[in-house]
Amino acid sequence: MTSDDRYRAVELARLRADLSVQQLWLRYLALGGSGDAFEVDGYLQGLVPLDAFQQDVLAQAVNEGLEELYHSLRVPLSASAEDGQVDGALHDVIDQLLSRGPSDLDTGRVPPDEGEELPVRPQPRPEP
Repeated sequence: MTSDDRYRAVELARLRADLSVQQLWLRYLALGGSGDAFEVDGYLQGLVPLDAFQQDVLAQAVNEGLEELYHSLRVPLSASAEDGQVDGALHDVIDQLLSRGPSDLDTGRVPPDEGEELPVRPQPRPEP
């Protein structure tokens, strides 16, 4: 991405996130950006260059703003874990996945039922 494309992308994302230049600048400062509000505004207009690190900090600041906006617009599912109404079948599937060991996940084997004995795997002998 060229520097022209980059400042345009940041400006479009800022507008999409509904952030003012001042709001974006405060986020940028909070993440460690060192430019002042005039530099950020100038960058967004393509008039002032920022070094690559400062561009990345500014991009992270606007990305966080987008994430907050999109998160607030998400449509909740009919039964959420917060309500304590997790679907029983989903809960069972999660329990089964969590009860499997790493080797079960790699091979696709289903863990044994309670009371069922596990097969004993022969251990490889160390080479002398």
